[in-house]
Amino acid sequence: MQQEIKKSNCVNCSKCGFAAACQSYLFDRQEPMFINDLSRKKRVAKNEYIYQSGTPVRALYALRRGIAKVYDAQNTLQGVIFPGQVVGVDELFASHYQYSVQAATEVEVCELQNRHFYQISQITQDFTHLIIHILSRSAKEKQRLISVLVKPDGLQKVSDFIQLMADTRKEYGFDHHDFELPLNKKELAQLLGISQSTLARALDTLVEQQIIAVNKKEITLL
Repeated sequence: MQQEIKKSNCVNCSKCGFAAACQSYLFDRQEPMFINDLSRKKRVAKNEYIYQSGTPVRALYALRRGIAKVYDAQNTLQGVIFPGQVVGVDELFASHYQYSVQAATEVEVCELQNRHFYQISQITQDFTHLIIHILSRSAKEKQRLISVLVKPDGLQKVSDFIQLMADTRKEYGFDHHDFELPLNKKELAQLLGISQSTLARALDTLVEQQIIAVNKKEITLL
């Protein structure tokens, strides 16, 4: 099963950020408002947008397959989204999105519209707790990325980012020893706030220290 997940890069529903909400309201209770507001396995082509800055906030999105990139209103790369993670969480209660989320590869998302969140929370006791859980998990993931980006040393940034990728993949049920970098080296250097030459030297150093092996974009933890 692990090999199949790694090959398809598709998260198992039980590991997805929507897992608890779907289990409760799609499968157990079969709540009509939740079912009507949930669109599953929506495909977004590479370079198309899941949502764009300035458009009305209407939904949360769980990335089912592929990789997505987060940009601010100035088109500066701010983050990367892996299968299983939920995007749009930190903008849920704003009127318009402040960030854009673009498909770095062809992706599949599950879209949960927010139009009935209040009504569902009034008829069931645990819906608000499930949304808080999604909010909390997303905030924790963002803080983990920030803790990498504030490191002053380029080598430490690269090493910690690779470890963060491995930890994230493990959390969402993927092989965490062998994986591809989610960005090209120019984008990764931009995200980490270092030059491409610093990134290249850091990767070479990690290889020399036998911490990783690199084959193009493929990373193997040793």
